[in-house]
Amino acid sequence: MILDKISLSAVFLCAVTLLGGVSAFPSPEEYPEVIPGPGMPSLESLGLTSKDLYNAIEPENILTIFIVQEGLVPRFTRICTDNGCGRVPKADAQACINYLRGLGSKRCGVPHENIVMCRAGQAIVSGSNIRGGGEVSSACSDVATGGQGIINNCNWGGKIAGADAAYGNGDLIVSIEKC
Repeated sequence: MILDKISLSAVFLCAVTLLGGVSAFPSPEEYPEVIPGPGMPSLESLGLTSKDLYNAIEPENILTIFIVQEGLVPRFTRICTDNGCGRVPKADAQACINYLRGLGSKRCGVPHENIVMCRAGQAIVSGSNIRGGGEVSSACSDVATGGQGIINNCNWGGKIAGADAAYGNGDLIVSIEKC
């Protein structure tokens, strides 16, 4: 019995050595670049790196269910679909949502139909103006809350895709897709 445990430990140690070690996070060279959309603050200006956004701790108990008051009808209902583009890794989507959340009360505006707010790895986080005319905007943290709702509720085995309203603004829709 002791020999079996020693043999198993030796096999594991050899495998770890051959594989170059075991790590829960990619090496710094493996973090996809987080690219803010046009007009958005750069990571450098915020004192952040892509690694910071990939390793940020996901918020616990973040509000992702919007309370509808009696008599009010939501203007947009979350959609969990990839629209034929394909789903994206959760870590890529989460890195962008962490970036947007970190912008806090800065306004994330959508001056026309669609705007890319962030790209990371395979994920593209965009905003859509469904009002039709003029710019719509919300605090970037509210856009992040809508995006977090997608991550929390539109997850197929670690792959994400969907669309949801920015928290408190049914005219600004945040989408997470591959294309």
